[in-house]
Amino acid sequence: MTAPRVQEVDLLRSVALYGICLANIPYLALPFEALVVPPGGGVDRLAAVAAAALVHGKFFVLFSFLFGWGFGVQLASAARRGTDARGPFLRRLGGLAMIGAAHAALVFFGDILILYAILGLGLWALRDASDRTLMRIAAGSVALAALVYAGIGAALALAPDTLAAQTGPGYLGGFGAAVAQRVADWTTAFPSVLAFNGPLAIGAFALGYLGHRRGLLLPGSAGFARLERALPWLLAVAIPANAAYAAAATVPGLSPGLAAAGWACLALGSPTLAAVWFWATVRLARRLGPSRHPGAGRVSLSAYVLQGVIAGLLFNGYGLGLHGQIGLAGLVAVALGVALATDLLLRLWLRLARTGPLEALLRRLTYGAAGRPA
Repeated sequence: MTAPRVQEVDLLRSVALYGICLANIPYLALPFEALVVPPGGGVDRLAAVAAAALVHGKFFVLFSFLFGWGFGVQLASAARRGTDARGPFLRRLGGLAMIGAAHAALVFFGDILILYAILGLGLWALRDASDRTLMRIAAGSVALAALVYAGIGAALALAPDTLAAQTGPGYLGGFGAAVAQRVADWTTAFPSVLAFNGPLAIGAFALGYLGHRRGLLLPGSAGFARLERALPWLLAVAIPANAAYAAAATVPGLSPGLAAAGWACLALGSPTLAAVWFWATVRLARRLGPSRHPGAGRVSLSAYVLQGVIAGLLFNGYGLGLHGQIGLAGLVAVALGVALATDLLLRLWLRLARTGPLEALLRRLTYGAAGRPA
């Protein structure tokens, strides 16, 4: 027996994917130094400030929460069938790592799937943890993230040029040159992904798992009612914290101490604003109904990778070769266009198939040739 699909989760994944596209497109479209050194002024400066305040670090937290939610779904499904979830889950993580490795080499050096596969091992270890333990891990992840972000901010203030050589000219060559460049960039980018995304991701995993276990999206959920009552407090933290981070990330010449303090604020600003996005999206999903949900949310793995494939055709030498030619403000429109195109293409795909191509591959890697649990 299959549990009914929770309609809000599809739209939550779609919203997270739009935000992730907004965050990732600049890394696919610009040399890294253009991202480390803030724009001098004009609309690109405004775009940098808006992205820092509203996008950076927010949507991967929402996506990570949904990964933890999915873990809860898998455990519940195995319990209904009376089977052990360990083997399928670990094989799923292995498959995710394989897809992530291909994604990093062929599509985007800033891949997060490998990180999810690694952190997923920690999530498995938490399967029997109490609610209180999961909450403590989430709180601890915020504290750890604050320390890490403070270190990043201080390092950027002390020596911004040390991080400016991460991307090279290979993206304007052929496909082979772009792959070689991505592999080279991944070796330096993955430690940054681990540091920037890792702490808050594991905390969001824990909260997502707890949210599923406690029925956060069930009708009449006490947990969702508490979230709604907490909105003023969440905004009271999110607005100043994200403003402080945006200033630290975009104002040049700050002292290491000020930069560290501003970056540390992201550890609070990110999850609190992500919680607001979560609440607003759930409310929107319940107003729209399931038939109005974008297609990407149903096949989020395929959507995540397809966004990078489309971007590669726009910015790399084997496509239109626009790498480094569009400023941050223009890239906002490009990112929204890429996310929308991804949605539309996957809607068409889902008229012909039951699931996305990468979802089908991952199920095959998880369950074997049958592609489904025995």
